[in-house]
Amino acid sequence: MKDLRMWFLHRQKQLSTRWQWLCLAIGVLVILGGVMFVSLWTSPSFVYFGRHNPLLLLLNLLPIILLVLLLFFITDKAVLSVMLGGTVFALLAVVNAEKIRLLQDPLVPGDMVLAKELIGISEHFTPQVLALYFAILFGLFLLIVLSAIFFGPCKMDKKWRLLGIFATIAVGAVLGSTVYADQTLYDKFPVEGNIYFQVNQFDSKGAVYSFCHSFYSMQVQQPEGYSKTEVASWEEAETTVEAQQTPHIIMIMGEAFSDLSENEHLDFSAYRDPLACWKELQQSGQAVSGHIVVPNFGGGTSDTEFDVLTGLSTRFIEGSSNSYSLIRSNKDAIAWRLKALGYDTLAVHPGYSWFYNRANVYPALGFDSFIHLESFQGEEKYRGGYIADQYAMDCILEEWENQVENEDNPLFTFCVTIQNHGPYDEKYNEVEQTFDTDVTLTEKEETLLNSYFMGIIDADAQLGRLTETLKESEEPVVVVYFGDHLPGFSNGMAFFDLLDYDIDANGTMEEMMGVYETPYLIWQNDAAQAQMDICSRAEEMGLSDGSLISSNFLGAAVLDLLGLGEISPLIAYDNEVRQVLPVVTTGICMRADGTYTETLTEDEEEMVRRLSQWTYYKMFDEDY
Repeated sequence: MKDLRMWFLHRQKQLSTRWQWLCLAIGVLVILGGVMFVSLWTSPSFVYFGRHNPLLLLLNLLPIILLVLLLFFITDKAVLSVMLGGTVFALLAVVNAEKIRLLQDPLVPGDMVLAKELIGISEHFTPQVLALYFAILFGLFLLIVLSAIFFGPCKMDKKWRLLGIFATIAVGAVLGSTVYADQTLYDKFPVEGNIYFQVNQFDSKGAVYSFCHSFYSMQVQQPEGYSKTEVASWEEAETTVEAQQTPHIIMIMGEAFSDLSENEHLDFSAYRDPLACWKELQQSGQAVSGHIVVPNFGGGTSDTEFDVLTGLSTRFIEGSSNSYSLIRSNKDAIAWRLKALGYDTLAVHPGYSWFYNRANVYPALGFDSFIHLESFQGEEKYRGGYIADQYAMDCILEEWENQVENEDNPLFTFCVTIQNHGPYDEKYNEVEQTFDTDVTLTEKEETLLNSYFMGIIDADAQLGRLTETLKESEEPVVVVYFGDHLPGFSNGMAFFDLLDYDIDANGTMEEMMGVYETPYLIWQNDAAQAQMDICSRAEEMGLSDGSLISSNFLGAAVLDLLGLGEISPLIAYDNEVRQVLPVVTTGICMRADGTYTETLTEDEEEMVRRLSQWTYYKMFDEDY
């Protein structure tokens, strides 16, 4: 062992102080270059904006410099510090790029507490990509080991090293709390595409700068003028519900479900209408339909879930990477309230139980049981890389039939489908032609759209199967179906521009809201209609057919249709606000007459203030 150590020592390269510092300088530039190279996988916009804006490059470079310097003062080895720092930023850049590619969502600090989600992303890689990444990881590990062995220390005086460590940490803390926390500075830099789509922010401003900025921008702040005592008094309002009708409720959130097929440039006459069953249900005289305004574009599935299930608005939780990441204890939600009326509650999602921490969140929201990917075994059940909607619907029907046969209680089922999750580039082995168009599309663009509509067709067919099965049952059943967000295509907003959708993040207020609109449908079978006709009640409630409402009003509206609108003080208030301001966001609201506004009356401002404060109270101050 001594001989081996001497052999390494004799071959160890002792760099002079000048060369050590030169190595550090070159190293940080190489690391930045590597991060920019990886950025090209998702979007070249940062490379473009960086070349034309030195400050943007500097803001992405400074964290690299500080980390490498900190490592240098700790290890006293320049080459080793560059290798260690380079590995950290290489991993961040690659994980960010892959998370964007697969989930249309960038890497943020909050993801660090959900490490299993990030590891789970790798299961969607091809063997070739996995082999490449393992080779890169092994190469980085080998370089770190070799640099530690063959490059000697700088032999810097310990007091200077300690001073360097302290100074580096101090500078980092000051820069973080000032420059990187500065929202005005962050907003100053240009963004290619939809400014409300976080992926575009990261792509345009750089993953390093955006990631560091997120440490500060994602800290949840109390609403202005917040009073825990005041909100607690709202919770004491009298709300009594004597449920005379308790139909089974099946609520399904369809992955990326939309009515994008309704477009003058898309012709489905020679093919199956992607929304054939949906339209039939709309015209059945047993359904209420419209659109909801969801929290995100192209991703953020759990935020829409949160809105619908709690009656709270994610838009009022500024700073969170996703609302589910904040749930660590029981929270007031529709499932809990229905349980109090005698319902059994079931959550279904044919994906990983740990994704978005659903395994812990669903029980905290009041669900008795959770059926997830482990219950959907068999390669034949996969379609487009995920469990097919057919098998998700099989599960819903089977659980409902078991409930009817073996239990006296009604069942509340909440299901999140997954088949139509992106990416859509190489989703299906055989892509079917689903439409004709008068717009010139590239082969890749045709593949993307056809793959997406294949998923919509499957989702629509399964909705039709479900309602057809339930239609004449003697058991009263209400089915609620809605989309979580519009699809995030790999070509960004190109389709929406090409096909002239009324969607524009920089357009009119109506066009801005269009970025977040997905359809919803509430249908009841004959037995439920005999108990209470939701179509008649909808008119009384100001929920006219085709209405547009915020996603956090949808669950409350469903309960109101069933005569359960007073099930809790918050749900009752949601229904009250919805009739005055059907759409409420942090910037734009829509009044009951359909007009959009950024300027509210005093009474309207009070409504929004209450919703904001109620959201904070429910999430952070209430013991439920």
